Amino acid sequence: MNIVYGKTLSESENIIVCDIANACNILFDTALLLFYRGIDSVQKAKKFLFPENTDYYNPFLLDGMKEAVDRISFAKSNNERILIFGDYDVDGICASSTLYFTLKEMGFNPLVIVPERSEGYGLNYDKIKQIKDNQGLDLIITVDCGISDCEKIDRVKTLGIDVIVTDHHEPPEILPNCIRINPKISGQSYPFDGLCGAGVAYKLSTALIGKDANKYIDLIALATVADSMDLNDENRKIVIDGLKMMNKKGLRMPLKYLLGDTNKEITAQTLSYNFAPRINAGGRMGDAKTALKMFISDSENEIYNCAVKLNEYNIERQAGCDEIYRLAKSIIRENELYSEEVIMVSGKDWKNGFLGIVAARLVEDYNRPVIVFSETEKTFVGSARSVDDINIYEAISSAKDYLSAYGGHSQAAGVTVEKEKFDIFKNIVCKYLKENFSHVKKEKQVYVDWKIESPLTLEFSKEVCKLEPFGIGNKKPVFSISAQSVDCKQMKAGSNHYSLNISGMDFLNFNGENDVLDLLMPVNKEIIFELDYSVYKGREYVKGIVKKIVLDCDDLSEISLYAFRNELIKLKFEEDKNVHFISEDITFENGFGTVYAVSDTDTVFDRNNLPIYLFDTPEKNSDNCIVISPRTFNDSYKKCIYLDKPLSVIDNGLINYVLENKNYKNLKFLTLDRNVFADIYNYLSKVKIAYKNSVDLFNQLKPNFNPFEFIFAFEVFLELGFFYNNNSYLKKDFTIKKQLEDSKIYSKIKSELSKNV
Repeated sequence: MNIVYGKTLSESENIIVCDIANACNILFDTALLLFYRGIDSVQKAKKFLFPENTDYYNPFLLDGMKEAVDRISFAKSNNERILIFGDYDVDGICASSTLYFTLKEMGFNPLVIVPERSEGYGLNYDKIKQIKDNQGLDLIITVDCGISDCEKIDRVKTLGIDVIVTDHHEPPEILPNCIRINPKISGQSYPFDGLCGAGVAYKLSTALIGKDANKYIDLIALATVADSMDLNDENRKIVIDGLKMMNKKGLRMPLKYLLGDTNKEITAQTLSYNFAPRINAGGRMGDAKTALKMFISDSENEIYNCAVKLNEYNIERQAGCDEIYRLAKSIIRENELYSEEVIMVSGKDWKNGFLGIVAARLVEDYNRPVIVFSETEKTFVGSARSVDDINIYEAISSAKDYLSAYGGHSQAAGVTVEKEKFDIFKNIVCKYLKENFSHVKKEKQVYVDWKIESPLTLEFSKEVCKLEPFGIGNKKPVFSISAQSVDCKQMKAGSNHYSLNISGMDFLNFNGENDVLDLLMPVNKEIIFELDYSVYKGREYVKGIVKKIVLDCDDLSEISLYAFRNELIKLKFEEDKNVHFISEDITFENGFGTVYAVSDTDTVFDRNNLPIYLFDTPEKNSDNCIVISPRTFNDSYKKCIYLDKPLSVIDNGLINYVLENKNYKNLKFLTLDRNVFADIYNYLSKVKIAYKNSVDLFNQLKPNFNPFEFIFAFEVFLELGFFYNNNSYLKKDFTIKKQLEDSKIYSKIKSELSKNV
């Protein structure tokens, strides 16, 4: 894990930060956070911190806006029929609903359509012709789509239908021959190109009905967050105003029924994690019209039924995504696809609506672009996701001559390619990424604003809250603090949440049971955390919320006993049968999919700059690495090579190779002498002490025993039940009557020692 800290300021930059702090009456550190987020002037800072004092940009600065308003006014004067044609995701649904309400307010009775995924993205000529023939149709307004539909629009126009495109996707080289509103089209006066599709629809609504369009700002905020737009500039004001509306005026009925808990404060995270997946579930399950109906219906009963259905879809969607994710991981691992510049994985008839979600999860796992395809009889239909610094849309565009369809953003795109052209497509994309993005580091990185030396203050914590909402483009501030051995306590008995104090600052570690050992070990470590400000019973609190613990594995001299204990505990588990014994020397290789394991910290090796981890492979990675006494394995890895013979090779699902001529050296410290076991047993019987584990117990007591013998005996006693942990205190059970041989740990050590006699 590579920690990247905020840059050191030059003298001129330091002056800018001071100016921002003074002009905005904030702390220097708060101004520094703004500077790190690109807010590098007093004017930008005031606009960011006080969005209520700023106006939305004039919609008529967008090219095509005046022409669109004139064409819609003409339609009103001539009683024409308008069709709104949207998209099946949250952005498309919110955009369609906003424009629908706007046109209704103007006196229109518009038709509105969102296609299903199976019908494909963008305009559908056959459906439009059917509407034209059956009901009459004069004007189509697209929302969140259309900018790449040149041929379809030309064909629609032959039916005598005019088209207005409102979109925000990357414009192609050849633009459609119609009225177009898209902030990404270059050369226009509009000062911000980061609006989502609903944001563009809102601009059109504002141009049509003025400030009355602000009554739909909650929908625009929802779409902005759901479509992963940068939360800066105009988007920041949209989301702040939208959240304010939701919390002050209450949720509109569809959102209220989706959420259920009407007393919950609505935040950007609520939009992203509660609302968006449920609304998107309709389109992913082939029923986008239910989501649209839920928003535009005026029947409370119908709205409620739609919300119930979407919640049910979301549960089905989660199960479906989990299954494809599991299959994709298996394919990637078996075929070592993680060695490519971009991971392309496919399955027969995988549901199109699940592909993007699975791709996003795989990007998290492998830290590189991923395209997940559904294979049909003639084509591969894929959804792409990418890491922050790699523009996957550009990469896919480099192979456009071989594609049936494509579109999207820098971080997310869709693509369709015929089977016979797939290999050419893959080679071109990989080549493009290698030539243009080879500088992007592939190892996992965590960004930290800065390392703290003393507790962060309540005043600073309150000012950090002014930077909300956090999300894409405005990430929540992250800090770190150095520590050595850290004691932590369960927040309450049986809880998986822990509290700790480092250098006078309180921290909470939610679901932190697996981190207890890492915190306790006497190894230099960085605690990565976010800041939390809260008020409870009138009292203000500031705490750090632990997000990650990064161990410094360059000096491992103090953890040999922990590694030894870990090796003993593994003896209780089933051994892996998939073990191959080898005798040749091993050379460390950079690459992917291989874990080099050592049982003890004293094993000598030249690691060739490979990262070292304690006890576990990195959580989300597949880079070759070295692990001290591994106990769990990330399922991205394919094989494990043990550089010394461990006491046990636990069942890990990998192909395991063991150097059979290098025995576990700590066996020489162990004895099966019953008198030694009796002495340790009698000693422990008199002890009443709070402890975390056998190593912690030894370090506290400092008994006159060999530490390896003591830890060995105590782990055997724990396994047999002679002693147990009761709320962190050592207790003895006098009722247990067992032999030492009843312990797996004892029996396996006895077997190992007998081999060396």
